[in-house]
Amino acid sequence: MTTTVLRTTLIRALGLWLLTGVVLLTLSDSILAACPCNYTPAALIKVIDAETAWFDIQGKKTRVHLWGIHSPAKAAVEDHSPGCAAEVEQAHQAEQFVRQLLASATRIQLDIKATENEADTQAVIYVDGLSVGQELLYRYLAIEYGDDRSFWCRPKKQ
Repeated sequence: MTTTVLRTTLIRALGLWLLTGVVLLTLSDSILAACPCNYTPAALIKVIDAETAWFDIQGKKTRVHLWGIHSPAKAAVEDHSPGCAAEVEQAHQAEQFVRQLLASATRIQLDIKATENEADTQAVIYVDGLSVGQELLYRYLAIEYGDDRSFWCRPKKQ
C-alpha cells in the first residue's frame, strides 16, 4: 500500500511539473512580447574601430561608442615588445569581428545610455538580439569599463 501511495504521489508531482513547464512555455512569448525594452533601431554607416561606429538613427548620422567596454587600441605603440605587437593584432581582430557582425546583421538596435552631444552617443549595440560588447568580452577581445587597463601598451603620442 505504501509503495502505491508513493508512486501515485510521484506521478502527480511529475504531472504538475510538466503542466507548469507547458504553461511557462506557452506564456513565454507573451511575456517577451510585453518587454518594456525601448531600443532604438539603427542602420550601419561605417565601423571606425571595435568600439565605435557611425549609424543612421532616425535620419541622423550619429557616432556611437559601445557602452561599458574597452578594446585595445590599434594605433602604433611606444613599446615594440612581442606583447604589444600581440595587443595591436588583438585590436585588429576585435575590429574585424565587429565589422563582420554589423555587416551581416538583419537588425541593429541601440540601448542608448548617454548622449554627449547631438552626434555622439554611448549605447549597448544589439545585433539580431546579441550584445556586441558581450560578444567581444566572451572572445577576450575587450574588457569591461572600469577594469584595470594599466597592463595595456601605451599608444604613441602624435
